[in-house]
Amino acid sequence: MTTDKELKEIYNFYKDCSDGFVTKDGYAAVPCQKGYMVVYYGEHLKQCRTQSSAMNFIKKHRTKPKSGTIFVQ
Repeated sequence: MTTDKELKEIYNFYKDCSDGFVTKDGYAAVPCQKGYMVVYYGEHLKQCRTQSSAMNFIKKHRTKPKSGTIFVQ
């Protein structure tokens, strides 16, 4: 897994790019063919047509519980 320091370095490197974006918590929207590929910790999640749809997908994906999450009552 990527450490927080590595994520900050990646974010700082790509924050001024003109196409695509990277978030501080490990998400990236990378230009791919005719749209953007959403990547999270190296895993391809979805191909989106526009940058705004990639942002919306990331917002929804953040709210889902991650695999291995245990809920205790």
